[in-house]
Amino acid sequence: MKNVFYLLLIPLLYSCGKASSEKAESGNILEKLTFTVDTVMVDAGDDIFILSSGLGTKALNQDKSKLLFFEREPFSLVQVDLNNLKLIGKTPFQKEGPNSVGTYLTDFQLGPNSELFIQGNSSQAKFTTEGKLTKNLKIVPEGIDSELANNFQKLYARAVFDFEKNRIYAQPSLESLGKNKLYIIDPHSKGVRIEPMPEMKAVEEFSGTFITKSGEGTMYRYFGVGSFTTIENGQLLISSGAMSGIYRLNPKLDSLYFIPIQHQNFPNRMEVTVNNSPTDEAQFSEDRRKVYEQLNYMEPRWDESREMFLRLGKKTFLGERREDPSTYEVFLFAYDQDFNVLGETKIEGLKQVPGSCFWKDGKLWSYVNVEDELGFAVIDFKF
Repeated sequence: MKNVFYLLLIPLLYSCGKASSEKAESGNILEKLTFTVDTVMVDAGDDIFILSSGLGTKALNQDKSKLLFFEREPFSLVQVDLNNLKLIGKTPFQKEGPNSVGTYLTDFQLGPNSELFIQGNSSQAKFTTEGKLTKNLKIVPEGIDSELANNFQKLYARAVFDFEKNRIYAQPSLESLGKNKLYIIDPHSKGVRIEPMPEMKAVEEFSGTFITKSGEGTMYRYFGVGSFTTIENGQLLISSGAMSGIYRLNPKLDSLYFIPIQHQNFPNRMEVTVNNSPTDEAQFSEDRRKVYEQLNYMEPRWDESREMFLRLGKKTFLGERREDPSTYEVFLFAYDQDFNVLGETKIEGLKQVPGSCFWKDGKLWSYVNVEDELGFAVIDFKF
């Protein structure tokens, strides 16, 4: 009955269709894009999934046969067999003691040998999937500003661990001394190499913070664009929702450089001006609306089945009133391994931005919660 319930909702979220953009130049592989949607449910057996906070941060193993995520209460690592759509099991993790993750999880990655790199609010370490801490990676690096080196939360706010090279990539938070720079940290020597990323100033350029004070309290409201750091196809990629271009760390030369990806039918950079420190709510709301209605690029993901990068984009149209639902336009972009554009299109019929999604076997899996059961809308793009 629950499957029937969701299938009745599917036409409201996704309607099978084709690309609606004007005819692009010859060579646009997405010019005649179509898609279909199937819905699959994961069998929890005698257990239940605790999805009150959604999937949260997640990870896939190398062949994408397993999905891993954490449930908050009780704090457990959940492993799901994606090929057979069933729960493999749950493993408790500790918030205190010698194998502590911290009071709450902020992010994690899965390495090639089932190692986990876990970031908590006050910790950063390698763990086994059984919950044992094997290597503390809360490193205080040497040779940089001491204030930043000793500020764990600012230095490692957006850190990624490279299991192959055994090093940490960090981008200190914007207000710190290291903004718009990549810190490559060697956990063994505690040495640091710093690479400038001037194009990432776009994250600041298209963000705003509105501060209001009432009595002894202070409230912060924020809008901005996404900033993405991923390791895909064996290389570090850093991008922003404000622009098509990306930074890539060349795995052979170990050098960081910017790739100015050039789309023909869509803007390559946001084209609005906003006040980064709005002084009234009307200005804040207007600038937020302007940024959200621009094309926001998402992170590129490597599709092994097609041997190309695929990337979603979105425009968000906020309702006139706070209680009104937002509407969306969704886009798809395709690149070769050197980030030459292979295709670009707006996807007609995709009325929601896929959430907590990943590519598997050439299809986009998007998380759905069906009456507290774990499900996925599996979108099969044909091009």
